Amino acid sequence: MEFGGLALKNATVDPDDSFYVSFLKDFYIKTADGQYLFATMQNARRPDRVFYMVPENYRLGKKQNRFDPDIGKKIYSIAFDYLKSDIKTIALRGTQGEGKFETGLSYVLSAEIPHSAYLTWMGKEMVFPHRDSLEPRVFNYCIPEGLPEDAKNRIKEFYPQYDEPMVLFDLTEMERDIRKVLVIGSDYFGEAFKKPNLTMVWNRAEALNYISYHAGCTDKRILKGLSGTGKTTLSVGEDIEQDDAVVGIPVGKEKVELYGLEAASFAKSEGLTEESPEWKGLMKSRDGAIVLAMNIDCENVDFVFKEVKGHKVKVPVTIEGKKPGHLLCTSYEKSGTKNGRFVFQFSELNKDWGKRKKELKAEGLTFRRFDIMEPLIIAPTPEIAIALDSGCESVITSAVAGKKEGTRTRSYAATDFMAREESQQALLKLRVYRDLGVGPEGKLVFFVVNTGYVGARDAEGKETGRGEKIRIEDSKKLIYLAENRLIKRWLVNPFFGYMIPDPKELEEEHGMKDFGKRFNPLRYYSIEELMKIAERDRKERTEYLRELFNGESNEEELKDVINVWASKKASKEEVKGFYEGYYE
Repeated sequence: MEFGGLALKNATVDPDDSFYVSFLKDFYIKTADGQYLFATMQNARRPDRVFYMVPENYRLGKKQNRFDPDIGKKIYSIAFDYLKSDIKTIALRGTQGEGKFETGLSYVLSAEIPHSAYLTWMGKEMVFPHRDSLEPRVFNYCIPEGLPEDAKNRIKEFYPQYDEPMVLFDLTEMERDIRKVLVIGSDYFGEAFKKPNLTMVWNRAEALNYISYHAGCTDKRILKGLSGTGKTTLSVGEDIEQDDAVVGIPVGKEKVELYGLEAASFAKSEGLTEESPEWKGLMKSRDGAIVLAMNIDCENVDFVFKEVKGHKVKVPVTIEGKKPGHLLCTSYEKSGTKNGRFVFQFSELNKDWGKRKKELKAEGLTFRRFDIMEPLIIAPTPEIAIALDSGCESVITSAVAGKKEGTRTRSYAATDFMAREESQQALLKLRVYRDLGVGPEGKLVFFVVNTGYVGARDAEGKETGRGEKIRIEDSKKLIYLAENRLIKRWLVNPFFGYMIPDPKELEEEHGMKDFGKRFNPLRYYSIEELMKIAERDRKERTEYLRELFNGESNEEELKDVINVWASKKASKEEVKGFYEGYYE
Protein backbone atom coordinates (compact mmCIF):
# COMPACT_ATOMS: atom_id res chain seq x y z
CA MET A 1 0.00 0.00 0.00
CA GLU A 2 1.07 3.63 -0.58
CA PHE A 3 1.69 5.58 2.63
CA GLY A 4 3.89 8.55 3.33
CA GLY A 5 5.14 8.35 -0.23
CA LEU A 6 6.31 4.74 0.26
CA ALA A 7 4.96 1.50 -1.19
CA LEU A 8 4.74 -0.50 2.04
CA LYS A 9 4.39 -4.28 1.72
CA ASN A 10 3.30 -5.27 5.23
CA ALA A 11 1.69 -2.28 6.92
CA THR A 12 -0.98 -1.95 9.58
CA VAL A 13 -2.66 1.45 9.25
CA ASP A 14 -4.12 3.39 12.17
CA PRO A 15 -4.57 0.42 14.54
CA ASP A 16 -6.87 0.83 17.54
CA ASP A 17 -6.19 0.19 21.22
CA SER A 18 -7.25 -3.46 21.02
CA PHE A 19 -4.58 -4.09 18.38
CA TYR A 20 -1.86 -2.70 20.63
CA VAL A 21 -3.09 -4.57 23.71
CA SER A 22 -2.68 -7.82 21.77
CA PHE A 23 0.32 -7.02 19.58
CA LEU A 24 2.43 -5.70 22.47
CA LYS A 25 1.43 -8.24 25.12
CA ASP A 26 5.00 -9.58 25.47
CA PHE A 27 6.44 -6.12 26.09
CA TYR A 28 4.36 -4.48 28.78
CA ILE A 29 3.15 -5.12 32.30
CA LYS A 30 -0.33 -4.03 33.25
CA THR A 31 0.03 -2.60 36.73
CA ALA A 32 -2.32 -2.99 39.67
CA ASP A 33 -3.81 0.40 38.75
CA GLY A 34 -4.27 -0.48 35.08
CA GLN A 35 -1.42 1.42 33.44
CA TYR A 36 0.45 -0.25 30.58
CA LEU A 37 4.12 -0.15 31.59
CA PHE A 38 6.90 -0.34 28.99
CA ALA A 39 10.68 0.01 29.10
CA THR A 40 13.17 1.34 26.57
CA MET A 41 16.83 0.81 25.76
CA GLN A 42 17.40 4.56 25.56
CA ASN A 43 16.30 6.51 28.62
CA ALA A 44 16.48 10.03 27.19
CA ARG A 45 17.03 12.09 24.08
CA ARG A 46 20.36 12.52 22.33
CA PRO A 47 20.33 16.14 21.06
CA ASP A 48 23.92 15.74 19.88
CA ARG A 49 22.72 13.24 17.25
CA VAL A 50 20.22 15.57 15.57
CA PHE A 51 21.05 16.97 12.10
CA TYR A 52 19.32 19.29 9.64
CA MET A 53 19.18 19.34 5.84
CA VAL A 54 18.02 22.83 4.92
CA PRO A 55 17.56 24.93 1.76
CA GLU A 56 20.47 26.85 0.30
CA ASN A 57 21.16 30.12 2.16
CA TYR A 58 18.89 29.01 5.03
CA ARG A 59 20.44 30.05 8.34
CA LEU A 60 20.44 27.71 11.32
CA GLY A 61 20.98 28.80 14.91
CA LYS A 62 23.53 27.91 17.57
CA LYS A 63 24.34 24.22 18.12
CA GLN A 64 22.04 23.19 15.25
CA ASN A 65 23.96 20.72 13.12
CA ARG A 66 23.77 21.34 9.36
CA PHE A 67 23.90 18.20 7.18
CA ASP A 68 24.81 17.90 3.51
CA PRO A 69 21.49 17.44 1.63
CA ASP A 70 23.03 15.26 -1.08
CA ILE A 71 24.40 12.84 1.51
CA GLY A 72 21.24 13.04 3.57
CA LYS A 73 18.95 12.21 0.66
CA LYS A 74 21.04 9.12 -0.08
CA ILE A 75 20.62 8.02 3.55
CA TYR A 76 16.87 8.60 3.23
CA SER A 77 16.80 6.48 0.06
CA ILE A 78 18.55 3.55 1.75
CA ALA A 79 16.28 3.80 4.80
CA PHE A 80 13.23 3.88 2.50
CA ASP A 81 14.44 0.72 0.76
CA TYR A 82 14.42 -0.98 4.16
CA LEU A 83 10.94 0.29 5.08
CA LYS A 84 9.60 -0.88 1.68
CA SER A 85 10.98 -4.40 2.15
CA ASP A 86 9.06 -7.30 3.70
CA ILE A 87 9.41 -6.02 7.26
CA LYS A 88 6.38 -5.33 9.43
CA THR A 89 5.45 -1.62 9.54
CA ILE A 90 2.83 0.44 11.31
CA ALA A 91 1.49 3.54 9.60
CA LEU A 92 -0.15 6.25 11.66
CA ARG A 93 -2.06 9.30 10.47
CA GLY A 94 -2.92 12.17 12.74
CA THR A 95 -3.28 15.90 13.19
CA GLN A 96 -0.63 17.86 15.03
CA GLY A 97 -2.43 20.97 16.26
CA GLU A 98 -5.88 22.45 16.64
CA GLY A 99 -8.01 25.22 15.18
CA LYS A 100 -6.14 27.59 12.87
CA PHE A 101 -3.01 25.53 13.12
CA GLU A 102 -4.02 22.00 12.21
CA THR A 103 -1.17 20.17 10.48
CA GLY A 104 -1.50 16.75 8.88
CA LEU A 105 0.95 14.12 10.16
CA SER A 106 2.18 10.91 8.53
CA TYR A 107 4.25 8.44 10.58
CA VAL A 108 5.81 5.23 9.25
CA LEU A 109 7.38 2.93 11.85
CA SER A 110 9.41 -0.21 11.41
CA ALA A 111 7.88 -2.78 13.75
CA GLU A 112 10.47 -5.42 12.89
CA ILE A 113 10.95 -5.52 16.65
CA PRO A 114 7.30 -5.70 17.78
CA HIS A 115 8.19 -3.75 20.94
CA SER A 116 8.62 -0.65 18.76
CA ALA A 117 4.88 -0.48 18.17
CA TYR A 118 4.53 1.18 21.58
CA LEU A 119 5.82 4.35 19.88
CA THR A 120 2.75 4.58 17.66
CA TRP A 121 0.40 3.70 20.54
CA MET A 122 1.77 6.60 22.56
CA GLY A 123 1.73 8.70 19.40
CA LYS A 124 -1.92 7.91 18.73
CA GLU A 125 -2.79 9.12 22.22
CA MET A 126 -0.72 12.29 21.88
CA VAL A 127 -1.97 13.71 18.56
CA PHE A 128 -5.40 14.83 17.38
CA PRO A 129 -7.41 12.42 15.19
CA HIS A 130 -6.70 12.18 11.47
CA ARG A 131 -9.03 14.01 9.07
CA ASP A 132 -9.30 12.89 5.43
CA SER A 133 -9.62 16.49 4.25
CA LEU A 134 -6.23 17.42 5.77
CA GLU A 135 -3.23 16.65 3.58
CA PRO A 136 -0.13 15.58 5.54
CA ARG A 137 2.55 18.26 5.70
CA VAL A 138 4.98 16.62 8.12
CA PHE A 139 6.37 13.11 7.61
CA ASN A 140 8.19 10.99 10.19
CA TYR A 141 9.97 7.76 9.22
CA CYS A 142 11.27 5.75 12.17
CA ILE A 143 13.52 2.67 12.35
CA PRO A 144 14.03 2.05 16.09
CA GLU A 145 16.14 -1.09 15.66
CA GLY A 146 18.60 0.71 13.40
CA LEU A 147 19.46 -0.22 9.85
CA PRO A 148 20.73 -3.73 9.00
CA GLU A 149 24.45 -4.15 8.43
CA ASP A 150 24.24 -4.22 4.65
CA ALA A 151 22.39 -0.91 4.65
CA LYS A 152 24.91 0.63 7.07
CA ASN A 153 27.75 -0.51 4.82
CA ARG A 154 26.09 1.09 1.79
CA ILE A 155 25.91 4.38 3.69
CA LYS A 156 29.51 4.17 4.89
CA GLU A 157 30.68 3.93 1.28
CA PHE A 158 29.76 7.61 0.79
CA TYR A 159 29.54 8.72 4.47
CA PRO A 160 32.20 6.81 6.48
CA GLN A 161 31.35 8.48 9.81
CA TYR A 162 27.77 7.19 9.85
CA ASP A 163 26.60 6.20 13.33
CA GLU A 164 23.37 5.56 15.21
CA PRO A 165 21.20 6.83 16.81
CA MET A 166 20.57 9.52 14.24
CA VAL A 167 17.75 12.02 13.77
CA LEU A 168 17.95 13.57 10.31
CA PHE A 169 15.55 16.33 9.31
CA ASP A 170 14.88 17.14 5.67
CA LEU A 171 13.60 20.72 5.53
CA THR A 172 14.71 21.32 1.94
CA GLU A 173 11.12 21.35 0.71
CA MET A 174 9.74 23.78 3.27
CA GLU A 175 8.79 26.22 0.51
CA ARG A 176 6.30 23.57 -0.64
CA ASP A 177 5.17 23.24 3.00
CA ILE A 178 6.67 19.74 3.24
CA ARG A 179 8.94 18.70 6.12
CA LYS A 180 10.39 15.27 6.87
CA VAL A 181 12.40 13.55 9.56
CA LEU A 182 14.16 10.18 9.66
CA VAL A 183 14.83 8.64 13.09
CA ILE A 184 17.23 5.68 13.13
CA GLY A 185 18.30 3.66 16.15
CA SER A 186 16.21 5.24 18.92
CA ASP A 187 13.40 3.51 20.81
CA TYR A 188 12.70 6.43 23.19
CA PHE A 189 9.34 8.07 22.47
CA GLY A 190 10.55 11.59 23.16
CA GLU A 191 13.24 11.28 20.50
CA ALA A 192 11.44 9.05 18.00
CA PHE A 193 8.01 10.69 17.88
CA LYS A 194 7.31 13.70 20.07
CA LYS A 195 10.31 16.01 19.62
CA PRO A 196 10.83 15.41 15.86
CA ASN A 197 7.19 16.10 15.03
CA LEU A 198 7.07 19.22 17.17
CA THR A 199 10.26 20.50 15.56
CA MET A 200 8.67 20.22 12.12
CA VAL A 201 5.36 21.74 13.15
CA TRP A 202 6.99 24.62 15.01
CA ASN A 203 9.31 25.21 12.07
CA ARG A 204 6.19 25.48 9.93
CA ALA A 205 4.68 27.99 12.37
CA GLU A 206 7.86 30.06 12.54
CA ALA A 207 7.92 30.27 8.73
CA LEU A 208 4.51 31.97 8.99
CA ASN A 209 5.83 34.47 11.59
CA TYR A 210 4.01 32.71 14.40
CA ILE A 211 5.55 32.13 17.83
CA SER A 212 6.64 28.68 19.02
CA TYR A 213 6.16 28.10 22.73
CA HIS A 214 7.71 25.15 24.57
CA ALA A 215 5.10 25.64 27.24
CA GLY A 216 2.15 24.48 29.23
CA CYS A 217 -0.96 26.59 28.97
CA THR A 218 -4.45 27.35 30.21
CA ASP A 219 -6.88 29.44 28.20
CA LYS A 220 -5.00 32.65 29.09
CA ARG A 221 -1.54 31.79 30.40
CA ILE A 222 1.49 29.96 29.05
CA LEU A 223 4.34 28.62 31.15
CA LYS A 224 7.63 27.93 29.37
CA GLY A 225 10.83 26.36 30.56
CA LEU A 226 13.57 23.86 29.96
CA SER A 227 13.12 20.16 30.59
CA GLY A 228 12.58 19.25 34.23
CA THR A 229 11.81 22.78 35.48
CA GLY A 230 8.19 22.11 36.44
CA LYS A 231 6.14 23.14 33.38
CA THR A 232 3.88 20.13 33.65
CA THR A 233 3.61 20.19 37.44
CA LEU A 234 2.55 23.84 37.41
CA SER A 235 0.17 23.49 34.44
CA VAL A 236 -1.66 20.25 35.25
CA GLY A 237 -5.14 20.65 36.70
CA GLU A 238 -8.76 21.10 35.79
CA ASP A 239 -7.98 24.09 33.55
CA ILE A 240 -5.07 22.54 31.62
CA GLU A 241 -5.07 23.02 27.85
CA GLN A 242 -1.48 21.99 27.05
CA ASP A 243 1.63 21.11 28.99
CA ASP A 244 4.36 21.31 26.36
CA ALA A 245 3.52 22.49 22.86
CA VAL A 246 1.82 25.72 21.81
CA VAL A 247 1.75 28.09 18.83
CA GLY A 248 1.01 31.78 19.27
CA ILE A 249 -0.58 33.70 16.39
CA PRO A 250 -0.31 37.49 16.73
CA VAL A 251 -3.49 39.29 15.66
CA GLY A 252 -2.56 42.84 14.74
CA LYS A 253 -1.02 44.67 17.69
CA GLU A 254 -3.82 43.79 20.06
CA LYS A 255 -3.56 40.13 21.05
CA VAL A 256 -1.96 36.72 20.60
CA GLU A 257 -4.18 33.69 20.03
CA LEU A 258 -2.93 30.33 21.37
CA TYR A 259 -3.25 26.92 19.71
CA GLY A 260 -2.17 23.63 21.24
CA LEU A 261 -0.31 21.00 19.24
CA GLU A 262 -1.02 17.88 21.29
CA ALA A 263 -3.95 16.06 22.86
CA ALA A 264 -2.13 14.44 25.77
CA SER A 265 0.69 14.93 28.24
CA PHE A 266 4.02 13.13 28.15
CA ALA A 267 4.58 13.79 31.83
CA LYS A 268 7.62 13.05 33.94
CA SER A 269 6.99 10.66 36.84
CA GLU A 270 9.99 11.55 39.03
CA GLY A 271 8.99 12.12 42.64
CA LEU A 272 5.23 11.92 42.11
CA THR A 273 3.01 11.20 45.12
CA GLU A 274 -0.73 11.35 45.67
CA GLU A 275 -0.34 15.05 46.45
CA SER A 276 1.28 15.81 43.08
CA PRO A 277 -0.85 17.58 40.44
CA GLU A 278 0.03 14.95 37.79
CA TRP A 279 -1.11 12.06 40.00
CA LYS A 280 -4.72 12.30 38.83
CA GLY A 281 -3.61 11.89 35.24
CA LEU A 282 -1.47 8.88 36.08
CA MET A 283 -4.34 7.26 37.99
CA LYS A 284 -7.05 7.86 35.38
CA SER A 285 -6.31 4.26 34.38
CA ARG A 286 -8.38 3.23 37.41
CA ASP A 287 -11.39 4.72 35.62
CA GLY A 288 -10.70 2.77 32.45
CA ALA A 289 -8.72 5.46 30.59
CA ILE A 290 -5.69 4.44 28.54
CA VAL A 291 -2.58 5.48 30.47
CA LEU A 292 0.74 4.40 28.98
CA ALA A 293 3.89 4.48 31.10
CA MET A 294 7.56 3.83 30.48
CA ASN A 295 10.71 3.42 32.56
CA ILE A 296 9.01 3.70 35.97
CA ASP A 297 9.75 1.37 38.88
CA CYS A 298 6.85 -0.86 39.86
CA GLU A 299 6.12 -3.21 42.76
CA ASN A 300 6.99 -6.86 41.98
CA VAL A 301 8.43 -5.93 38.58
CA ASP A 302 11.98 -6.19 37.26
CA PHE A 303 13.42 -4.75 34.05
CA VAL A 304 15.35 -7.23 31.91
CA PHE A 305 17.03 -7.37 28.54
CA LYS A 306 15.72 -9.77 25.92
CA GLU A 307 16.77 -10.59 22.39
CA VAL A 308 14.05 -10.28 19.76
CA LYS A 309 14.91 -11.10 16.14
CA GLY A 310 18.57 -10.52 16.87
CA HIS A 311 17.98 -7.17 18.59
CA LYS A 312 18.25 -6.37 22.27
CA VAL A 313 15.19 -4.83 23.93
CA LYS A 314 14.40 -3.86 27.50
CA VAL A 315 11.12 -5.05 28.98
CA PRO A 316 9.41 -5.12 32.38
CA VAL A 317 8.71 -8.61 33.77
CA THR A 318 6.73 -9.74 36.79
CA ILE A 319 8.74 -11.38 39.57
CA GLU A 320 7.91 -15.07 39.60
CA GLY A 321 5.06 -15.99 41.93
CA LYS A 322 3.87 -12.40 42.36
CA LYS A 323 1.43 -10.04 40.71
CA PRO A 324 2.32 -6.61 39.34
CA GLY A 325 1.81 -3.94 41.96
CA HIS A 326 1.66 -0.16 41.89
CA LEU A 327 4.03 2.22 40.16
CA LEU A 328 6.82 3.55 42.41
CA CYS A 329 7.50 7.09 41.26
CA THR A 330 10.00 7.87 44.02
CA SER A 331 12.15 4.79 43.33
CA TYR A 332 14.54 4.42 40.38
CA GLU A 333 16.55 1.31 41.21
CA LYS A 334 14.83 -1.13 38.85
CA SER A 335 14.25 1.18 35.89
CA GLY A 336 17.72 2.70 36.18
CA THR A 337 16.52 6.21 35.36
CA LYS A 338 14.69 9.14 36.92
CA ASN A 339 13.31 10.00 33.49
CA GLY A 340 10.20 7.84 33.76
CA ARG A 341 7.25 9.12 31.73
CA PHE A 342 3.56 8.51 31.23
CA VAL A 343 0.92 9.59 28.71
CA PHE A 344 -2.59 10.69 29.65
CA GLN A 345 -5.06 12.78 27.70
CA PHE A 346 -5.80 16.36 28.75
CA SER A 347 -9.53 15.70 28.40
CA GLU A 348 -9.29 13.25 31.30
CA LEU A 349 -8.61 16.17 33.67
CA ASN A 350 -10.30 19.11 31.96
CA LYS A 351 -13.91 18.29 31.01
CA ASP A 352 -14.05 21.47 28.90
CA TRP A 353 -10.73 20.79 27.20
CA GLY A 354 -10.46 22.17 23.68
CA LYS A 355 -13.78 24.04 23.82
CA ARG A 356 -12.49 27.45 24.86
CA LYS A 357 -10.59 30.02 22.81
CA LYS A 358 -7.16 30.73 24.19
CA GLU A 359 -5.75 34.25 24.28
CA LEU A 360 -2.43 35.16 25.87
CA LYS A 361 -2.79 37.32 28.99
CA ALA A 362 0.19 36.12 31.04
CA GLU A 363 3.45 34.55 29.92
CA GLY A 364 5.76 32.80 32.34
CA LEU A 365 9.09 31.06 32.47
CA THR A 366 10.11 28.37 34.93
CA PHE A 367 13.72 28.58 36.07
CA ARG A 368 15.18 26.04 38.47
CA ARG A 369 17.72 27.97 40.48
CA PHE A 370 19.42 27.21 43.80
CA ASP A 371 20.92 30.52 44.78
CA ILE A 372 19.62 34.09 45.14
CA MET A 373 16.95 34.42 42.46
CA GLU A 374 13.62 35.27 44.09
CA PRO A 375 10.61 32.91 43.92
CA LEU A 376 8.84 35.28 41.48
CA ILE A 377 9.92 38.19 39.28
CA ILE A 378 8.21 40.12 36.48
CA ALA A 379 9.85 41.91 33.56
CA PRO A 380 9.17 45.66 33.52
CA THR A 381 10.37 46.08 29.90
CA PRO A 382 10.18 44.02 26.69
CA GLU A 383 13.98 43.98 26.52
CA ILE A 384 14.31 42.35 29.95
CA ALA A 385 11.56 39.87 29.01
CA ILE A 386 13.41 38.79 25.86
CA ALA A 387 16.73 38.59 27.71
CA LEU A 388 15.17 36.23 30.25
CA ASP A 389 13.36 34.24 27.54
CA SER A 390 16.49 33.92 25.41
CA GLY A 391 18.61 32.75 28.32
CA CYS A 392 16.42 30.34 30.29
CA GLU A 393 18.31 29.32 33.43
CA SER A 394 18.19 25.94 35.10
CA VAL A 395 20.18 23.01 36.31
CA ILE A 396 20.51 19.97 34.09
CA THR A 397 18.08 17.22 35.06
CA SER A 398 18.03 13.54 34.13
CA ALA A 399 15.86 14.32 31.10
CA VAL A 400 18.86 14.96 28.84
CA ALA A 401 21.29 12.11 28.18
CA GLY A 402 24.99 12.72 28.62
CA LYS A 403 24.60 15.73 30.92
CA LYS A 404 25.64 15.69 34.56
CA GLU A 405 22.71 16.23 36.89
CA GLY A 406 22.95 19.50 38.81
CA THR A 407 25.06 21.37 36.24
CA ARG A 408 24.01 25.01 35.79
CA THR A 409 22.94 25.80 32.26
CA ARG A 410 21.38 28.47 30.10
CA SER A 411 19.46 27.84 26.91
CA TYR A 412 17.23 29.65 24.46
CA ALA A 413 13.58 29.01 25.36
CA ALA A 414 12.80 26.91 22.26
CA THR A 415 16.26 25.41 21.60
CA ASP A 416 15.01 21.82 21.76
CA PHE A 417 12.85 22.41 18.71
CA MET A 418 14.39 25.23 16.71
CA ALA A 419 15.73 24.73 13.20
CA ARG A 420 16.49 28.38 12.43
CA GLU A 421 18.26 31.34 13.98
CA GLU A 422 17.18 32.08 17.53
CA SER A 423 17.21 35.79 16.72
CA GLN A 424 14.21 35.43 14.40
CA GLN A 425 11.87 34.32 17.15
CA ALA A 426 13.48 36.68 19.66
CA LEU A 427 12.84 39.68 17.41
CA LEU A 428 9.25 38.58 16.70
CA LYS A 429 8.56 38.25 20.42
CA LEU A 430 10.23 41.59 21.12
CA ARG A 431 7.89 43.31 18.68
CA VAL A 432 4.87 41.57 20.17
CA TYR A 433 5.90 42.50 23.72
CA ARG A 434 6.39 46.11 22.67
CA ASP A 435 2.93 46.15 21.06
CA LEU A 436 1.20 44.59 24.06
CA GLY A 437 3.31 46.06 26.83
CA VAL A 438 4.65 43.95 29.68
CA GLY A 439 4.79 44.50 33.41
CA PRO A 440 2.11 45.74 35.82
CA GLU A 441 0.62 48.27 33.37
CA GLY A 442 0.84 46.26 30.13
CA LYS A 443 -1.66 43.97 28.43
CA LEU A 444 0.75 41.09 29.08
CA VAL A 445 2.30 40.05 32.39
CA PHE A 446 5.70 38.45 31.77
CA PHE A 447 6.90 36.59 34.88
CA VAL A 448 9.57 34.11 35.95
CA VAL A 449 8.95 31.60 38.70
CA ASN A 450 11.89 29.86 40.37
CA THR A 451 11.11 26.19 41.10
CA GLY A 452 14.37 25.48 42.92
CA TYR A 453 15.73 26.95 46.15
CA VAL A 454 16.96 30.23 47.54
CA GLY A 455 20.33 29.90 49.26
CA ALA A 456 21.17 26.25 48.55
CA ARG A 457 24.32 26.81 46.45
CA ASP A 458 27.23 29.23 46.49
CA ALA A 459 28.74 31.28 43.65
CA GLU A 460 30.66 28.23 42.37
CA GLY A 461 27.51 26.11 42.34
CA LYS A 462 28.49 23.99 45.34
CA GLU A 463 25.82 22.92 47.81
CA THR A 464 25.81 25.02 50.97
CA GLY A 465 23.85 22.65 53.20
CA ARG A 466 21.27 25.35 53.81
CA GLY A 467 18.63 27.19 51.82
CA GLU A 468 14.85 27.29 51.50
CA LYS A 469 12.90 25.12 49.03
CA ILE A 470 10.32 26.90 46.92
CA ARG A 471 7.42 24.48 47.21
CA ILE A 472 4.83 23.67 44.56
CA GLU A 473 2.16 25.43 46.59
CA ASP A 474 4.38 28.53 46.77
CA SER A 475 4.83 28.60 43.00
CA LYS A 476 1.18 27.91 42.22
CA LYS A 477 0.08 30.72 44.53
CA LEU A 478 2.55 33.18 43.05
CA ILE A 479 1.55 32.32 39.47
CA TYR A 480 -2.12 32.75 40.37
CA LEU A 481 -1.47 36.15 41.90
CA ALA A 482 0.70 37.30 38.99
CA GLU A 483 -1.53 36.18 36.13
CA ASN A 484 -4.64 37.64 37.75
CA ARG A 485 -2.87 40.94 38.57
CA LEU A 486 -3.65 40.65 42.26
CA ILE A 487 -0.26 41.93 43.44
CA LYS A 488 -0.36 45.71 43.85
CA ARG A 489 3.05 46.60 45.29
CA TRP A 490 6.09 45.73 43.17
CA LEU A 491 9.69 46.40 44.19
CA VAL A 492 12.65 46.93 41.86
CA ASN A 493 15.42 44.36 42.40
CA PRO A 494 18.67 46.29 43.02
CA PHE A 495 20.83 43.80 41.10
CA PHE A 496 18.99 43.46 37.80
CA GLY A 497 16.11 45.92 37.60
CA TYR A 498 13.37 43.37 37.32
CA MET A 499 10.41 43.61 39.70
CA ILE A 500 9.50 41.43 42.67
CA PRO A 501 6.37 41.38 44.84
CA ASP A 502 6.52 43.13 48.19
CA PRO A 503 6.95 40.31 50.76
CA LYS A 504 4.80 42.19 53.27
CA GLU A 505 1.88 42.30 50.85
CA LEU A 506 2.25 38.58 50.16
CA GLU A 507 2.15 37.89 53.90
CA GLU A 508 -0.50 40.35 55.01
CA GLU A 509 -2.92 40.28 52.09
CA HIS A 510 -2.37 36.95 50.34
CA GLY A 511 -1.72 34.52 53.19
CA MET A 512 1.87 33.59 52.30
CA LYS A 513 3.09 33.21 55.87
CA ASP A 514 6.74 34.09 56.64
CA PHE A 515 7.51 34.74 52.95
CA GLY A 516 10.06 37.45 53.77
CA LYS A 517 11.80 35.34 56.39
CA ARG A 518 11.88 32.18 54.28
CA PHE A 519 13.27 33.82 51.16
CA ASN A 520 15.46 36.59 52.53
CA PRO A 521 18.86 35.86 50.92
CA LEU A 522 20.65 37.57 53.84
CA ARG A 523 19.69 34.51 55.92
CA TYR A 524 21.83 32.32 53.68
CA TYR A 525 24.59 34.56 52.33
CA SER A 526 26.85 37.33 53.53
CA ILE A 527 26.55 40.57 51.60
CA GLU A 528 29.90 39.75 49.94
CA GLU A 529 28.55 36.38 48.75
CA LEU A 530 25.40 38.03 47.39
CA MET A 531 27.44 40.52 45.40
CA LYS A 532 29.67 37.75 44.04
CA ILE A 533 26.70 35.67 42.82
CA ALA A 534 25.03 38.71 41.27
CA GLU A 535 28.21 39.74 39.44
CA ARG A 536 28.65 36.17 38.19
CA ASP A 537 25.11 36.15 36.83
CA ARG A 538 25.44 39.58 35.25
CA LYS A 539 28.57 38.57 33.35
CA GLU A 540 27.32 35.10 32.38
CA ARG A 541 23.96 36.40 31.17
CA THR A 542 25.57 39.09 29.04
CA GLU A 543 28.19 36.77 27.59
CA TYR A 544 25.56 34.16 26.80
CA LEU A 545 23.33 36.61 24.91
CA ARG A 546 26.29 38.01 22.97
CA GLU A 547 27.35 34.54 21.92
CA LEU A 548 23.79 33.40 21.18
CA PHE A 549 23.01 36.22 18.74
CA ASN A 550 26.53 36.82 17.44
CA GLY A 551 26.51 36.88 13.64
CA GLU A 552 22.79 36.22 13.33
CA SER A 553 20.70 38.22 10.91
CA ASN A 554 18.87 40.31 13.54
CA GLU A 555 21.81 40.86 15.89
CA GLU A 556 21.83 44.67 15.53
CA GLU A 557 18.11 44.97 16.24
CA LEU A 558 18.61 42.96 19.45
CA LYS A 559 21.52 44.99 20.86
CA ASP A 560 19.35 46.47 23.63
CA VAL A 561 18.42 42.93 24.66
CA ILE A 562 21.99 41.66 24.46
CA ASN A 563 23.30 44.44 26.70
CA VAL A 564 20.34 44.70 29.06
CA TRP A 565 22.28 43.22 32.00
CA ALA A 566 25.63 44.85 31.26
CA SER A 567 24.84 48.13 32.99
CA LYS A 568 22.96 46.63 35.95
CA LYS A 569 25.01 47.18 39.08
CA ALA A 570 24.32 47.92 42.73
CA SER A 571 26.40 48.84 45.76
CA LYS A 572 26.66 46.73 48.91
CA GLU A 573 24.80 49.45 50.80
CA GLU A 574 21.90 49.43 48.32
CA VAL A 575 21.57 45.65 48.41
CA LYS A 576 21.83 45.39 52.18
CA GLY A 577 19.31 48.19 52.66
CA PHE A 578 16.89 46.66 50.18
CA TYR A 579 16.73 43.21 51.81
CA GLU A 580 16.81 44.51 55.37
CA GLY A 581 14.06 46.98 54.56
CA TYR A 582 11.65 44.68 52.76
CA TYR A 583 12.44 41.13 53.89
CA GLU A 584 12.83 41.43 57.68
